[in-house]
Amino acid sequence: MLAMLAASPCLPAAADGDARLNDVFFVDSQRGWAVGDRGTILHTDDAGQHWRPQESGVDCSLRSVSFVNEQLGWAAGGLTRPYTHLSAGVLLNTRDGGKTWTRDPNLFLPALRKVGFSDNRRGWAVACRSSIFSGGVFTTEDGGRNWRPLAGDAAAGWLGGHFLGPRIGLLAGPNGSAALVRGGQIESLRGDGFELRSFTDARLLSPTDGWLVGEGGLVRRLTDQPPPASATESSALVGGATLVPPGTLGGYFAKVIRHFDFVALAVRGPDCWIAGDPGTLVFHSADAGRTWQGFATGSAIPLRAITFADPQHGWAVGELGVILATSDGGRTWRRQDGGGSRAALLCVAAEPDDVPLELIARVSGSEGYRTAVLALGRRDVEIAPRDDVPLADRLHEAVVGVGGSAAKLAWQFPLRQPGLRAGQQQILDAWDRLGEGHGLDQLRARVVQAIRTWRPAVVVVGNALDEDDNPLSLLVRQAVTQAVSDAANPKAFPNQIADAGLTPWRTARLFAAAPPEGRGAIEVVTSQFSPALGRSLEDAAAEPRGLLRDQYSSSPRTIRFRPPGGGAAEGGQRDFFTGLAIPLASESRRALPPPPLERLDAMQRAARRRRQAEAIIAMAARNGGAAEQLLAQIDTLTADLDPEGAGQLFYHLADHYSRSGRWPLAAEVFEAMVERYPQHPLCPLAFQWLMRYYSSTEVSRRLGQDASQQAKWRTRALALGQQIERRHFEWFGQPGVRFPLATAYRALGQTRQAEKLYQAVGRNGGRDAWWACAQAELPSNDAKGRPVKSRLVCVRATERPHLDGRLDDPVWRKAKSAALRSAQGDDERWPATVMLAYDDEFLYLAMDCRKNVPGAPPSPPADAQASTEPAADPATAERRDNGKASDEDARPTPPTLRPRDADLAAQDRVEMFLDIDRDYATYYYLAVDHRGWTFDRCWDDATWDPAWFVASQ
Repeated sequence: MLAMLAASPCLPAAADGDARLNDVFFVDSQRGWAVGDRGTILHTDDAGQHWRPQESGVDCSLRSVSFVNEQLGWAAGGLTRPYTHLSAGVLLNTRDGGKTWTRDPNLFLPALRKVGFSDNRRGWAVACRSSIFSGGVFTTEDGGRNWRPLAGDAAAGWLGGHFLGPRIGLLAGPNGSAALVRGGQIESLRGDGFELRSFTDARLLSPTDGWLVGEGGLVRRLTDQPPPASATESSALVGGATLVPPGTLGGYFAKVIRHFDFVALAVRGPDCWIAGDPGTLVFHSADAGRTWQGFATGSAIPLRAITFADPQHGWAVGELGVILATSDGGRTWRRQDGGGSRAALLCVAAEPDDVPLELIARVSGSEGYRTAVLALGRRDVEIAPRDDVPLADRLHEAVVGVGGSAAKLAWQFPLRQPGLRAGQQQILDAWDRLGEGHGLDQLRARVVQAIRTWRPAVVVVGNALDEDDNPLSLLVRQAVTQAVSDAANPKAFPNQIADAGLTPWRTARLFAAAPPEGRGAIEVVTSQFSPALGRSLEDAAAEPRGLLRDQYSSSPRTIRFRPPGGGAAEGGQRDFFTGLAIPLASESRRALPPPPLERLDAMQRAARRRRQAEAIIAMAARNGGAAEQLLAQIDTLTADLDPEGAGQLFYHLADHYSRSGRWPLAAEVFEAMVERYPQHPLCPLAFQWLMRYYSSTEVSRRLGQDASQQAKWRTRALALGQQIERRHFEWFGQPGVRFPLATAYRALGQTRQAEKLYQAVGRNGGRDAWWACAQAELPSNDAKGRPVKSRLVCVRATERPHLDGRLDDPVWRKAKSAALRSAQGDDERWPATVMLAYDDEFLYLAMDCRKNVPGAPPSPPADAQASTEPAADPATAERRDNGKASDEDARPTPPTLRPRDADLAAQDRVEMFLDIDRDYATYYYLAVDHRGWTFDRCWDDATWDPAWFVASQ
């Protein structure tokens, strides 16, 4: 069952005509269609002089449209499910030119990015990645009623593509990936050095003739000719095809296109047109790419798609519903339609998770101001994400979900993997290596370009600045402050003006996120009820936030903003736009429909009741005894709530029980939740928790279960697996479900069933960490001597090592040392090695690491011994050694200097995950930082306090 997610219950489908348009298609020079966000479908039968909306019946994003004649056509798209980040595809069909659109209710595909048909039966589709359909490419022979997946792997997912028929195509992917489809097989093109830039679209003219475009001015020609000797970048070869820079992509032209992220591509014979962000210029080649010209559009709004009905008549569509047309082959362009020409507010965030969705819900969803978002940092380079939908798309979907207009994730600024916080200099050093020594200038330039593109009245730095020592947040805040000044200065970054056609822009106001204390800031109270949204700001942001995070988290009570210098807002104003003349239905503010007065009182009462219930849970969380009584009150607390609010409250309570170590109570609430609210967006997370709970050996040991109890729980895990398979089959294919389920089968002696699940993970995913784990669990690989994972050798200790941090004991001299290395190869200044040993009672871990600060002396080594028995006295246990220490070595460390469960998030540390049943879901977690301070937990329970002993030197 597909539960559609509305952008907002009170937001109209077209949202005053400013929904982003993603694709446009013309069957001739008069009749065409454009599709976009919020289920938007527009149609013209007079060459675009008038564009009229057609009822789609859906409210998700439509990404592609294709017609075979003036009557028969298809529109495709989909949505992302919160928290799991799985996607659901939507395919619409019309047989009367769009007067009526019919959705296929039985479609079982991930979200569709591109769809095309060569006749009324044969078609193709490019989709988001999926654990079930690893290739991400499908063909149909019956007009889209049934789809056949093509063989191949798309571990990172495809972003665009084009086919000549069901078996011949060209695919565009992230981080420079591309592929040919030949004979129904996906053949990956060797990457040619664009680790950060992604290909976004493709066109194929013949099996060996085509085009690819992408970010950072990326343009490549597919040909069967050898690359020219003058080619400055390496080519990609597969089956005789060559991928090369076309024509004169050098000199002045190369300098111009580097300002553009290309998304739109149209090709007719030797003619090729490309466009993107910003939308100031459309580039045209009339000689198959040998020479190029850029023609001004008169608009900076980013363009998303371009099409030509013949060599003269073309259309381009993009953000804010903009539609441009040309009748002279692209030399001149005129605006035909659009809901706005600029943004009232531009929000710049260090990372997508820092975007203040509640703020956007207030100014955009509730007040109508058009908002654009730019997130700068990306963390997908060091460790490739496995989410089905790319973060950039989820960010845009989340912003639209709270009423915003557009969102973009910059490609130029990679960050270390999640959980690692580098200092400002390390961040800049990495960007300098990629930006030829100009990382900070590129950061400022990217923000300046966004300001000049969107021309906002207000800029907000949306970073989470509750910690003033966050190096990335401070770096971004400083860069944005300078960029606001630079954007108005024609002498700053003049190439954006001379080459890219942008113009200087002066922003009226600048605000940055402020700490929760202090005066003079503008406050966004997240519990504020919005009549236009029909809910509070925090409720409006809840599901959209789930598109950016994999765990539920509630909104802060308030979000505060003030000018970045620390002063008070001008004149004590209480709003971002006070005194600025931005009327409704203007170029940067949409007209809002009247709120549903007949339901307003009921919605306000429901929102108030929900806040009261959450406050009761929060108060009980601070009182352990009261928390135990909440389970009996859950029906009363949720009596007046709708299913969405009630399900969220159930999850909130269960999550509280889980994190406080009350796992049986958490299980009871989660069980009730999945039974009562099976379609709630948080249900997959509840199922996942229950699956891990009932299959985990770590949980069984923590609760002191005997063998009989463990067997009953493993049987319950199998029953849960069957429920997930029936209710959420697309999620059943995820490794996070299959590994715990396989562990339960294995514990019950059903090894064949376990092996089938491991084999399924190996078939349906790319060769990532999950694939390696699945292969390692197959006995056949061990039998053939084919280890697929790195292994640490744990030697037996004939005598206990002396815990003094010096690592000079006999056991460490014979132990096998393993280096911990960065995937980016940038950790020469802070090497780290680890060794393991054991005896009948303890596991010993030795670490020799250098602190991650340039020029700093080596950090002290550390050694530790661990058991999983609880410590009677945490403070004493932290100071104990192995019984061999002298009085000098045993002098106590004051508890205030090394507390139990210290916050190590901002410290250099080594983290150890001990997964004793190899379910790859629950584990014992031990962490030691450079000071010898520690943190431990069992699964998500930080109240677990084992006896383990640490010494550092």
